[in-house]
Amino acid sequence: MNDLELYSAAACRDIDIRAMEPVSEGGLGVSGQTLMQRAAQFALESLMSLRSELTSLTILCGKGNNAGDGYLVAMLARQLGIAVQLIAVEPKAQLSGDALSACQRALETGIKLEEGCCAIRYPVIVDALLGTGARGMPRPAIAQAIHSINASDAFTLSLDLPSGLNADTGEAQLAVRADATVSFIARKIGLYTGKGPAHSGQRLFSDIGVAEGFAEGHASVPLRRWHSGLVPRLPVEAYKHQRGHVVVVGGSKGMGGAVVLAAEAALRSGVGMVTVATAPENLAGLLARLPEAMWVDPLSSDQDQSIASVLSRASVVVLGPGLGRGAWATQVLDAVSAFHGPLVIDADGLYWLADRDAWHQRWPRGNPLFLTPHGAEAARLLDRPVADVMNQTIQSVADMAERYNATCLLKGPGTVMGDQQSQAICGHGNPGMATAGMGDVLAGLAASLIAQQPEDMASAFYTATLLHSAAGDLAAQEMGERAVTATAVIPRVAALLQELPSVTG
Repeated sequence: MNDLELYSAAACRDIDIRAMEPVSEGGLGVSGQTLMQRAAQFALESLMSLRSELTSLTILCGKGNNAGDGYLVAMLARQLGIAVQLIAVEPKAQLSGDALSACQRALETGIKLEEGCCAIRYPVIVDALLGTGARGMPRPAIAQAIHSINASDAFTLSLDLPSGLNADTGEAQLAVRADATVSFIARKIGLYTGKGPAHSGQRLFSDIGVAEGFAEGHASVPLRRWHSGLVPRLPVEAYKHQRGHVVVVGGSKGMGGAVVLAAEAALRSGVGMVTVATAPENLAGLLARLPEAMWVDPLSSDQDQSIASVLSRASVVVLGPGLGRGAWATQVLDAVSAFHGPLVIDADGLYWLADRDAWHQRWPRGNPLFLTPHGAEAARLLDRPVADVMNQTIQSVADMAERYNATCLLKGPGTVMGDQQSQAICGHGNPGMATAGMGDVLAGLAASLIAQQPEDMASAFYTATLLHSAAGDLAAQEMGERAVTATAVIPRVAALLQELPSVTG
């Protein structure tokens, strides 16, 4: 399964311009009006498939090319006998170029143009207010129209992107909450991360006849999806030591479940061995739930059963699930600091990482780090407000990767993963995954796949993110989003891995 490429607003405009160049200069020789009409046709067809008994609609237009698409939707709808309320939120006098031509064509069908902030009459809305160039808070008239759309019970279709949404980042101070969004020529980054998923509704796309080749040479961000080919097959000669040894460190008093979840996720995704370094009071629960896991008291003075002995044989350490922030945690951090290998850091491990002086006293060597923060944890790591972090998800991941010399992700709608050089967006996930223990499962899964694929740890980390979120989607599909738990995701991970042949040869 191929990844989908996502583009910035600037790249989309360049692709649009290139397509309109003469054929002799490498373009398609199509006019802006032709592209607008193709977009409008796709939008109306999409709307009719989503609302099978479409008899009337209200279209709200701004003043740019996005408005031009809206005016042509009005024209095509009127030609089909659909009642159209056409509202020019920005005065017609401000239109120019293709948008003005589109408006005139719509009015030639006999549609009456209403100007200003008019009451919405019909139960279906087409949002054609703002295009890909919009940034920040919309102008007052547009803002009032957005408030009216959002206050309405009408089904709303946005053209290209919900008005008010930043096409590059998914940031939105005020934006339309669409039930569906149709986008054209190239997919916009902002629809897939930040507030984009919440505002876009169902996403539909058409290249409107502009071939993919016109996007060549433009930087893009991949939207990545899980498929079984991302995980290597088990070799015929596999044995448990060859499949890696994960050590899960955490589980202070009252938080033993976190390490159990991480350990179970690691074992159910194929790692050869798991040791849980946790407080002794968690041992009974661990043995009852997961007898395959080994245990060590991270503060034991017994040399034969010491954490140092376990770490000397570990492939990857998961640091943080249920670790806590008190004295016990600092002693555990001291005990684990002898480890020289890759660290998957989650939960309270991220709290300690953000204390950079304390961290570097323990880990001055620069272990390979894999970070799994949500927005608040990332804000602490970057010393920024949470809103700033979540409004710039791609940049935030790049900044964390640079500051901590790490491979990172930023959890949330449109989870972003990456390093200093490149980032990608996870194409799975759902609101049901916002529940306790979900990050522990991801941390254990990430460590497991890294241990099994040490030659390309970053790819293994990304694969774990995709697999985890795809398993969450499978759980939501089978039991409903509200019923999804971290425990429920683990067997769905195993189910997705069943797609893999067990041996090669």
